[in-house]
Amino acid sequence: MTAKNEDFKSTLELEVPRGSTAFEGLQLKAGVAVFLCLLQVFDVQRKVTYRNLGTWYAELREFRPEIPCIVVANKIDADRKMTQKSFNFTKKFSLPLYFVSAADGTNVVKLFNDAIRLAVSYKQNSRDFMDEVLQELENFDLEQKEEDVPDPEQHGSTESPSS
Repeated sequence: MTAKNEDFKSTLELEVPRGSTAFEGLQLKAGVAVFLCLLQVFDVQRKVTYRNLGTWYAELREFRPEIPCIVVANKIDADRKMTQKSFNFTKKFSLPLYFVSAADGTNVVKLFNDAIRLAVSYKQNSRDFMDEVLQELENFDLEQKEEDVPDPEQHGSTESPSS
């Protein structure tokens, strides 16, 4: 997915941990992806996925304390009454909550548009140390100019002065 702004264009990587009880945790993988916004999704029909939000959120904050996070209540098409329910997790951490249905598309476009806006704003205004490091790596020019590369004949040999 590509997020566009007047002066900003970047490929946006979205990490969506699924509500599985077998979730192995977030892993910081330098060089693989730079996460700018995280969607924490739970299934409104499976309470265990909601209970796992706390564990996932703690792991996220351990590695990325400032990254924007959105909580997503999925599968509202199966039970529309869930949209009237209040969820303490989102209140406790002051996180936005979106009620969506991936099956019928309810609120999916709005969710991703808002996630892109949050990600762009975060990238432009981040003060997170990890983001500063990743930005330096992104700006680092790995291709050296030909004149910057030492000549192997000169570099490897040492000439002794003639007697």
